[in-house]
Amino acid sequence: MACLYKPYPSNTSSAVNLHSPKIGNPTPLGLSAFAMSVMISALYNLELFGAVQSNVMVSVSLFTGGVVQFASGMWEFKVGNTFGGTGFSAFGGFWLSYGTILYLFNTATNTDQYHSTMGVFCLTWLVFTFIFTLACIRTNLGVLSAFVFLTITFLGEVIFHFSGATIFIKLAGVFGLLTCSAVWYCLGAVLLTPDLSPISLPLYDLSVKDN
Repeated sequence: MACLYKPYPSNTSSAVNLHSPKIGNPTPLGLSAFAMSVMISALYNLELFGAVQSNVMVSVSLFTGGVVQFASGMWEFKVGNTFGGTGFSAFGGFWLSYGTILYLFNTATNTDQYHSTMGVFCLTWLVFTFIFTLACIRTNLGVLSAFVFLTITFLGEVIFHFSGATIFIKLAGVFGLLTCSAVWYCLGAVLLTPDLSPISLPLYDLSVKDN
């Protein structure tokens, strides 16, 4: 591999980056992977279009939600975005775990154990998502809306798995669709730049401005 960095002459201790590679914005990739995964999961929870078999959900969870989102998270760290890097990477791990659980766990043989285990799994992610919701209060309305809706989605999943009341998995499905809608909007706002499109979407900045 060719060296991208060359030192100054030996009479100086400084270094200069002569061939700094340009790094693209990884956020649209992470947002699109997240939106697609949540949307498909929500449609499964609502059993819309007759979607009940887990085959597609497993594949989407492992690759789109897992691999793609984790990779975008690593690139967020590369460009110095700790919030995006942590969020995308962590949720990449979530989708990889979820896909693996769906693939390996035979619910037909032990339904009670499946729901108890998934309840604990979703509870830990509810805590994580709630903390992220608090952390993005001063970002923008698009991101905050997505995390508020996602928190309620996980809450519905937790109650469903521990209580068995199907109304809560339907509630999780509805708020999952609201979550992916907010994320799709954020994707549009980030991707529709003046050099690509005459259309722009506001994100409604919530940060506190210095006087």
